[in-house]
Amino acid sequence: MKARAANNETILRMLLIMAVMLLVIVPVLIYKMYTIQVRDAADLQSKAIAQQTRDMLISPVRGSIYDRNMLPLAISASVNTIVVSPAEIKDEAEAVLIAQGLSDILGLEYDQVYKRTTNKKSYYEIIARKVEKDISDQVRAFKTEHRLAGIKLFEDTKRYYPYSNLASNVIGFTNYDNEGQYGLELRFESVLEGVVGRIITAKNNKGSEMPFYFEQYFDAQDGKSLVLTLDYGVQQILEKQLEIAWEENGCKEGVRGIVMDVKTGAILAMAQKGDYDLNNPRTIADQEKAAEIEAAPEDQREALRLQYMMEQWANRPIQEPYEPGSVFKILTAAIGMEEGKVGLNSHFSCGGSHKVGDRTIHCWKRIGHGSQTFAEALQNSCNIAFMRIGAATGNKTFYEYFQAFGLTEKTGVDMLGEIAPKRGIHYHTYQTFTDSRFGAEVTLATYSFGQTFKITPIQMITAVSAVVNGGNLMRPYVVQALADENGNIVEEYSPTVVRQVISAQTSNTMRELLEGVVSKGTGKNAYVPGYRVGGKTGTSEKRDKEVALGGKYYIASFLGIAPMDDPQVAVLVLLDEPSGALHQGGQIAAPVVGRIMAELMPYLNVQPIYSDTDLARLAMEVPLTVGGDKDWAQYILKQQGFTNVEVRGSGDKVTSQFPRSGSKIPTNSKVILYCGIEPEKNLVKVPDLTGKTYEQATKILTNLGLYISPGGALGAQTDEILTVKRQSPAKDTEVTVGTVVTAEFYGSAEVGE
Repeated sequence: MKARAANNETILRMLLIMAVMLLVIVPVLIYKMYTIQVRDAADLQSKAIAQQTRDMLISPVRGSIYDRNMLPLAISASVNTIVVSPAEIKDEAEAVLIAQGLSDILGLEYDQVYKRTTNKKSYYEIIARKVEKDISDQVRAFKTEHRLAGIKLFEDTKRYYPYSNLASNVIGFTNYDNEGQYGLELRFESVLEGVVGRIITAKNNKGSEMPFYFEQYFDAQDGKSLVLTLDYGVQQILEKQLEIAWEENGCKEGVRGIVMDVKTGAILAMAQKGDYDLNNPRTIADQEKAAEIEAAPEDQREALRLQYMMEQWANRPIQEPYEPGSVFKILTAAIGMEEGKVGLNSHFSCGGSHKVGDRTIHCWKRIGHGSQTFAEALQNSCNIAFMRIGAATGNKTFYEYFQAFGLTEKTGVDMLGEIAPKRGIHYHTYQTFTDSRFGAEVTLATYSFGQTFKITPIQMITAVSAVVNGGNLMRPYVVQALADENGNIVEEYSPTVVRQVISAQTSNTMRELLEGVVSKGTGKNAYVPGYRVGGKTGTSEKRDKEVALGGKYYIASFLGIAPMDDPQVAVLVLLDEPSGALHQGGQIAAPVVGRIMAELMPYLNVQPIYSDTDLARLAMEVPLTVGGDKDWAQYILKQQGFTNVEVRGSGDKVTSQFPRSGSKIPTNSKVILYCGIEPEKNLVKVPDLTGKTYEQATKILTNLGLYISPGGALGAQTDEILTVKRQSPAKDTEVTVGTVVTAEFYGSAEVGE
């Protein structure tokens, strides 16, 4: 009995222990099941998938960037990713062969490649990415020669910019993974990038990848392409002339420019010098700055390199505000006319200074302009006249127009990095502009001729476009459409009118007045024979830098519009801190715009209409007459306007001609035809024509047997005598008799704005 009782007690004790264990273990098991199946289910599932599959990404083809004529500016060139499949490598000997071959072709370390070829736990091992076609072809040939199934080549793309520096600050660039890093490449990343594809491969319980039939393939979706408003031809013209201006004037802070369609706000070109190579964006393009980095202490080089990289990537026409100077007088004139405060019959007297409140403000011409009409005041860029126009308009009204022209807000251009104007920093608040306690009278006076506030170049050209296009403020834009991978347009963007600022009548009158500035006034160095160009000069001081560092720092600018009877384009050029003897907009910026317009108008198919003065000095292309009958040759030359023809020799056929065909010379120049005899081979030195008038230069060259091809501002209706400022070939160059010497004529444009 005692033994049975003891057994029962033992059983009860065991049951009790089991019950306690169940009470402890079951809740733990239930909690664990809840954790696995509910709380952490998604996370555990993703880990399981990661353990059971291998995911290889397939890059989509990034969309291209085209100019408005579908010329590619940024493309994705075909490259390859080189991969090995260890599971498909037969044996050790083949692994060694592959490692040796790929390391030799790709320039890689043998040990690293061998390690990947023998990693049997992996189905795909990436050996190299972004491999160019010529190298890929060598890999492909090696694979074929040795019948190596374990080598795979997957298509990929690499961003390539065919024109290197062209529009670099607009287009921007990508990183190694084809992700946009700057400019339009970053701004439209979601459009350009496309959708990544995948190859998902299953793994077995040992972690090795399973055969092909356990593989899923998801196609990549290529990105859409951008079709820009930029025109390659216009961009080239702008960049070429900016480069010349930068070098000639030693502009320490570079040069920048914009070409805009005044009717739509479309940006046809935007550039700055210095710029950079889009294919090597991290290379400092400015050699002086690159040398400065190398000379810096080692611990400072990286910071300096980063600073200069950011500076060269910046798109300064939309990011860097400046005082516009007298170019702003275009807006003051338009505001005054729209409000009826000034008209074509208005007259102004300028004695050289004007008292505003307790301050005396001078005109750039200290001796004054005397009595002048409104048109003459604009041509003379008279500060006194424009202070009076501003005062007549009034602070409140002037400020309202300042806002209406978009100068207190971003233009909204579809580009990254446009600076937002800061009230109280870049321009005055409404209170400080209108309240006399804050010197509002003086503020209005200085605003009237473009000083004591800052705007960006994109704001300036957009506002002036509104003045000449009928009065509409347009939103500037640089992307006009999206295209698919075949170049088919899938979406278009239309021009946007922000608001009407002035009337069409005021706009028409302003066009006439601005044309007078170029044909008769301070803008004469932008005159282009045969074309109606209008515009305004500007010279502004960088006052904040002068205060900080001392000295004088200038920005010379010119804003031109053409053709003035039906404006198509506006061109704004800024020369930042010129280091030469000249620093005024009329002297150094106007000729740049003139040269741009001289190329731009024919490119845009604007037909020239020549005045009598233009025709007398017009440089025409000499036709080819060699090989033709001498009578026929004389007839052809006269048909082209060359009436002064001399025949030398007694032959019937023209055997040589001076100047040679294709040369551009004035139609009143002598053309010499050689018939049966050889021309003289005499050498002469090109004289220095600097400072000579057209008549003087022509006479000097003619006496030496040389020809003149005139350019520049010849034909402008000005009392000032225009003289040679540039010539080619340079003085003292030895040339043969009959050579054509190009000479550009400009005035002094003494405008101390």
